[in-house]
Amino acid sequence: MYRWGHHRVTLEDLIGVAWSAPMRELAAQIGLSDVGLKKLLKSHGVSGPPQGHWNRVHAGRAVSKPPAAPARGPGKRPYIHVDPRLARLPEAPLPSSAGPFASAKVPEDLEELRAQTLKAIGRPASAAKITLPHPAIRMLLAQDEKERAKAAEVQWHTANVLYDSPFEKRRLRILNALFLTLNRQGHDASSDRQDHHTEFRAIIGDTRIAVTLDEAGRKSGVHNRYTTPRPDPKRPASVKLRLTVRNASWEDDAAGTLESKIAEITAGLIVEGERAYRDHLRELEEQAERERIAAERRRQERLAKANAERSAALIESGRLLAEAENLRSLTARVAMAVADGRLDMSPAQLAEWRQWADQEADKLDPVISGQVQLHLLPPDCD
Repeated sequence: MYRWGHHRVTLEDLIGVAWSAPMRELAAQIGLSDVGLKKLLKSHGVSGPPQGHWNRVHAGRAVSKPPAAPARGPGKRPYIHVDPRLARLPEAPLPSSAGPFASAKVPEDLEELRAQTLKAIGRPASAAKITLPHPAIRMLLAQDEKERAKAAEVQWHTANVLYDSPFEKRRLRILNALFLTLNRQGHDASSDRQDHHTEFRAIIGDTRIAVTLDEAGRKSGVHNRYTTPRPDPKRPASVKLRLTVRNASWEDDAAGTLESKIAEITAGLIVEGERAYRDHLRELEEQAERERIAAERRRQERLAKANAERSAALIESGRLLAEAENLRSLTARVAMAVADGRLDMSPAQLAEWRQWADQEADKLDPVISGQVQLHLLPPDCD
């Protein structure tokens, strides 16, 4: 999830800052109280040195070293987004979509990650009944209870209860088992109830992926309050189910029910979360390339327009210079005609006229007027 801003830093750099000076000094540098800075760092899972650390440093005694940043887990970014006040830290580069992706917790090969995760899961949470509801499931059950209570108190209110049918109860049991098993592996899940429809997501590291659990063979359409019908309270639990996440799916089949595949599906969710993270990097690179191409196209358009204006200014300079030279040639011929007696002008009249004519020529002259500056230098369109 994004936090407060979009400045990327590595956890190593943030830990380094937290251990670089007493908290009060660091807080003063970025305009926070020391308590505020501690809370900000804690929100990123970072804490400063233990109490007494800086006294031991000043006394020349041995002190503990900053902790190492944890290895990147599945679906996790190798950087965090921080408050703008921490933007003085060097910005972490975006990882390449070509990898490498391997860490102490994530192998490069996704099938190896699947096998590793299955082994780590061992025995998954049971989907036989909801003894301990995951927070995402508990919220939905609580909303149903709230609807029942309101219907009991308000005569005209029809309870919008979604999870009363055997079908829906089975769905929640399966999802609850998946979400609890994900929790055990350090991941999470969420639910978002909207009228008669609920969206579920697995949260793998920093990556959210939609989880759809519905009748096998049924197309999932666009859900809204106008097109999504109320759930059938008598829909049986025997309806064949399929769980889909991105391009992977599992369903009730000859190999077993979804309840018997909780470990397999959980491992698949984690693999798809890591795959989604890797795909997202490629999408970011493709978006950056599209933006680069669009920016270059706009630059070329500006350049073409600027060059056209430069050419027009050059042609205008030639026209103005020709007119100025014509005026100067005219003044010279008038002076010759006066000297030859062909024109009747006194020396004073000729001088006044020549001064005025030369000024008019200078106004037209593109070099003297500065108009020539419009095309002397190539346009800067960067």
